[in-house]
Amino acid sequence: MRDQRSHATAAPPSLEAVKVTSLPAPGSANVAYMVLSPPSKASGDKRAERRWRTHLRSGKIVAGGARIVTESQVRDRSARGVRLKLAANILLPKRIRFFDDVGKRMYEGVVAWQRGRDIGISLRQEVDTRELTRAELFKLGIKLKN
Repeated sequence: MRDQRSHATAAPPSLEAVKVTSLPAPGSANVAYMVLSPPSKASGDKRAERRWRTHLRSGKIVAGGARIVTESQVRDRSARGVRLKLAANILLPKRIRFFDDVGKRMYEGVVAWQRGRDIGISLRQEVDTRELTRAELFKLGIKLKN
């Protein structure tokens, strides 16, 4: 879904689960569903957009082409930013590259804040990974078909 104001792709909302004890018979027209509203923006929140919680999503802080500085766990994400928990307690430069392991995309980013291993990154633009060498892509976990 496109946001007309920012022309950025919004991250999909995280969904809550409900345990189902029985399902309707195959072919029946009975379907049960519930529409969930996205999380509300907390008062005093300085972010420009809502963040969506992520689960089991990882990424890498990258220098140069594909030199991995540290691994990270993505805690939550918005259309233009991510909050990470770094694997190593290191101080990062202001400008970095972030590689999303799940989406297989790399972004130019700016460190908005850092407190120990917790970090917020403002994503500026996507990096075209076609410019990387086969070895650099392999380091990031992108396998090319022959």
